[in-house]
Amino acid sequence: MGPLVVLADATFAPRSRFPLHPHREMEILSIVLDGDLSHHGNQAHDAVVRPRGAQLISARDGMVHAEGNDTERATRMLQLWFSPNVHGGEAAYYQRQLPSVSAGRHLVAGDDGMPLRCDARVWWLDLSSRSETRLEVRPGRAGYLLALSGSLRASGASLETGDGAELLEGDVVLETEATASALWIDIPVPGGGASDAG
Repeated sequence: MGPLVVLADATFAPRSRFPLHPHREMEILSIVLDGDLSHHGNQAHDAVVRPRGAQLISARDGMVHAEGNDTERATRMLQLWFSPNVHGGEAAYYQRQLPSVSAGRHLVAGDDGMPLRCDARVWWLDLSSRSETRLEVRPGRAGYLLALSGSLRASGASLETGDGAELLEGDVVLETEATASALWIDIPVPGGGASDAG
């Protein structure tokens, strides 16, 4: 779907690790949902990403890293791989922690979030109980919505934890009965003309 080439929901068992391995010319965004993610690489050594935290690896001309779970409980995370539209250069590493709030829309990556080298934006949405939230998919764009916790309706379609929906041009109305959270990904439609999304 556009520059998004991988969207994976992954779990590291306690005291498990993915060994040292290389990446090249890929933007790799990891968002921790539960537990701690440890990262060791040639941009950041001994970095730890905690729940509601995110890291972005911009592999560029190449990098090596290992990541895993150094704790006694499982770690669950989402990993998104984006194909860059700018190539080359020294690899870079970014990390940010999202605030814990009852409701809000938090830009994780793209624009004023962590800098993606492609035309994409990723938000974490905290939705309060009995709320209605409106999103806009502008011409030439597509949205992908992933329910992270709780239940919600997206323009009438019911989504439970782990469900996803691709949404095309137009308004999207999110409705909840209880608190919920979701990931919202805004990307261009191949051949589309617009580069903005609201």
